[in-house]
Amino acid sequence: MPRPFSFFSRKKSTTLSFKDYHEEWFNTLKNTLLPPLHQSLSSSSPTLLPFHRDLLLQHFLSYYDSLDLAASNDVSQILFPSWRNSLEIPFLFLGDLHPYLFTNLLRSFIDAANNEEHAEVVGFNDPAKGSLLDKPWQVLTAWINPSQNLILRLEQIECGLRLMVPALVSRIKKVQEAFVGRVAKKWAASEGKKKALEEAVKVEMEEMLGVFVDANRLRRSVVIEIVNATDVYQGALFLEGLAQFLVGFKDPVLLGELERCKTPISGGVHWGF
Repeated sequence: MPRPFSFFSRKKSTTLSFKDYHEEWFNTLKNTLLPPLHQSLSSSSPTLLPFHRDLLLQHFLSYYDSLDLAASNDVSQILFPSWRNSLEIPFLFLGDLHPYLFTNLLRSFIDAANNEEHAEVVGFNDPAKGSLLDKPWQVLTAWINPSQNLILRLEQIECGLRLMVPALVSRIKKVQEAFVGRVAKKWAASEGKKKALEEAVKVEMEEMLGVFVDANRLRRSVVIEIVNATDVYQGALFLEGLAQFLVGFKDPVLLGELERCKTPISGGVHWGF
């Protein structure tokens, strides 16, 4: 597991930057937690599946706790993550994954599994075919005809996001407008223009910290709500898919293709949305 993230070590040499923390966290995700979860999903005996699912969930939640801590010390390093690569940036909203990604990922699993053409390919309509594949039948059919409770909860989460995400964007715009107005006013009235700018930036960062914390709380709650709304197989598959999505960001082949692409992927680079 990655070392606990802290900016407050008395010994500077042991202080862990968030970039370093994220690298450790990612390596633990990829090399320590994802393989046994995948193995449990392929096992005919799912005894350890809830355990590995919960380990991965806690790993994601610990990451959001560390994000909050890093932002409370210096929110600019989170809002402007220079260490993110060109594949990650288009998916960022206020410094980390856009919360829409979680619900869209869940939707993609459900839609793909209930697509008739897809079902025929993997043998969903014939248990005998499914048994030939290297996965338990419960895993192969996890998203087939999902319960009404899951669909209803997903719709409720999506409805909440449609209300909360625009509200966060509106708050960002207000902070930026206030910042520009504050700088313009003090710039004309003050001889110490550098000091006036520094003060305005400090106020803006304090205000952006509040917006970031709320966005991070939203990300955390959506992941928790999705896992709570799913059964053990669905929850494990969702977290596995989310982890594999993050691992894909580091794929050197994809990164190389993107760098050679003449039309760059657009994304919210300034504030990460």
